[in-house]
Amino acid sequence: MTTPTTLTTPGFTGHPSEVVARRPGSATPTGNGMMPPAGLMVRPFPEPGPTIRTAMEQLQQATIEPPGDEEELRELAQMPRPWDPGTCSGKMRAELWAWLDLVAMWVNEQHLWNVTRPGIPECWPAHPHLVHDLAVLACSRYYTSFAVSPAALEDWHRYGLPGFLERLRDRLGDGCQPSKHQPRPRRERDESHASTRARRDRQQRYRDDADQAGELATVVDAPGDTRRDPDDLHERW
Repeated sequence: MTTPTTLTTPGFTGHPSEVVARRPGSATPTGNGMMPPAGLMVRPFPEPGPTIRTAMEQLQQATIEPPGDEEELRELAQMPRPWDPGTCSGKMRAELWAWLDLVAMWVNEQHLWNVTRPGIPECWPAHPHLVHDLAVLACSRYYTSFAVSPAALEDWHRYGLPGFLERLRDRLGDGCQPSKHQPRPRRERDESHASTRARRDRQQRYRDDADQAGELATVVDAPGDTRRDPDDLHERW
């Protein structure tokens, strides 16, 4: 049996991250009561794919040196934003889903400990609110890698991550336990909102409002009618 390499191995000059973890049950306390090194203490943040990296670096550069040409500004406005998944398509979208899947596991493993917070469920792709929120969380964390001080990362730890986890708990509650995805509770309400009848009722209200506003504008702008009583306008509205 080969003995795992440790930092105390004679001649070992590698980085601590290269230490091989001991097999379960084989670790023994050292003389000071501490467990010996057993691999990485923390795992690095997952890096996005090349398409996403290129887009985010270009967008980051644009915040430092905004384009002055109108055509360049138009092109910048049309660029997909990885933190807004709805703007992405094709290869970038495929890269985004793979990256967010790694980020979800990374957050659960590196930033959560007990089960008082639900964490990001395995069925997160079935939750649009999580897809939107997770994309922002991942991109904001990636942008901290451009920082030259810890301030941006401190803000992510202090505000970004806790805010995300709080919204996750508020929106998901105790739903979607491991291997137990639950259908969307408000599905019936959303389907009613999008029904043909409801949409027609709203559209009629929009038309009535536009007509009323047009009539009011005609009354207000009528020439030679500057002495009209304001109460009349209120009643007409």
